[in-house]
Amino acid sequence: MTRLSLLGSVLCAALLPSTVLSACATDNGDAVHGPQFGPTPERPAGPIDGAVDPVPEGGSSPSDGGPEADAPVSTCTSGTVVVLAGGDTALSGAAQIAGGAWTGAAIGGGAAKSHPAIVPFGTGFLALTRGPADKLMSVSFGASSWGAATAVGSETTIGPPALAVVGTKAHAVYLAGGAPSLFFRVESAGTSWSAAQAVTSNAVQAFGQSAGSLSAAGADLVFAQDGGDNEGLYTQRYDGTWSAGTPVVGAGTLTTAPPTLAAIDGGKFDTVLVYADNTVNHVIGFSTRDATSKLWATATVTNALAQTAEQPSLARVSPTGLVMTFRGNDQRPYTMRGTIGASAITWSAPVALLADTSTVDGPPAIARGVCGDEAIAVFASGGQVKATRFRGASWSVPEAVSGASGTRVSVSTR
Repeated sequence: MTRLSLLGSVLCAALLPSTVLSACATDNGDAVHGPQFGPTPERPAGPIDGAVDPVPEGGSSPSDGGPEADAPVSTCTSGTVVVLAGGDTALSGAAQIAGGAWTGAAIGGGAAKSHPAIVPFGTGFLALTRGPADKLMSVSFGASSWGAATAVGSETTIGPPALAVVGTKAHAVYLAGGAPSLFFRVESAGTSWSAAQAVTSNAVQAFGQSAGSLSAAGADLVFAQDGGDNEGLYTQRYDGTWSAGTPVVGAGTLTTAPPTLAAIDGGKFDTVLVYADNTVNHVIGFSTRDATSKLWATATVTNALAQTAEQPSLARVSPTGLVMTFRGNDQRPYTMRGTIGASAITWSAPVALLADTSTVDGPPAIARGVCGDEAIAVFASGGQVKATRFRGASWSVPEAVSGASGTRVSVSTR
């Protein structure tokens, strides 16, 4: 947390149902953003650890998590999907260009000890990962393949790095080890990374128990992190200097699960923040930042059935829409949507991402679709990386992402 005068006891804005699900806090991935997504298939509402109707209304059966399927036939001539996946000792990268076959390979010297972060940058993509010996490592994707993993100076991290682009620069914030664990920022204009700079608030360096999240909001870099006392959620903005840390009223957070930010500029709000709360079932809460005043609204729950002990993945999906994916307390993948209104965001009930009861190795990641798909979600199950696409009214049967393997996976598109 930032060394601030903490609010007294900050409470979640809504009570939860009595259903208790088995929670398991794990490493978490960073949010991946995408600008286009259609409505998710509707299923009967109910506790997410119960049975889920595998057939959405008005559509065919979505993915079944079973035998792999070929990628959908595509005639597109542009659009790139990139994936990074790995585990404590290995890293791999894959790509699909213009709807073609997946290609990929192991990335020597790398690892994904936490979920990597990927953003479109320049004419390609830029990623950061927590590598061997907790090294902060950078990986770039050029015209057709991932490059080598290289260390960012001598920097180390104990969690998933956060990454966002403002203007022509990529900014990263990461949590270094120590007591307390401190936040640092590095930036890149495309050729190299800067020296690490402390993230400060009122001349005091920010610290926390889990990694943070970043998003661009106009010329601002917005940063969010959990309070170290399990009762706070703090935000700052960076425009060359750091603002003071500001607590989000009503947000009691699970300190092992980083929050997630997404830009939603163009209306009343410019940023939305989601997080796993500190109640028994870890319901996903949210807050919005006013585009004019830059003040954060009092936090409240998204939907009482949206429950996770990990970091969700969140994307801007249309001018009025958001989509979220997360791994539920029952270890199954779920998705839900948010509708951006003139004065508020409303959230649907979560529905299962897969038609069967398959579990996943970690939180699924989502990005905008290309080649006619509205969205693409990737996940790992049993160490095998798969992708499912939303088009029309349903999710596709999962396809293997050739060349990628591991339990922690991230995706981005352009």
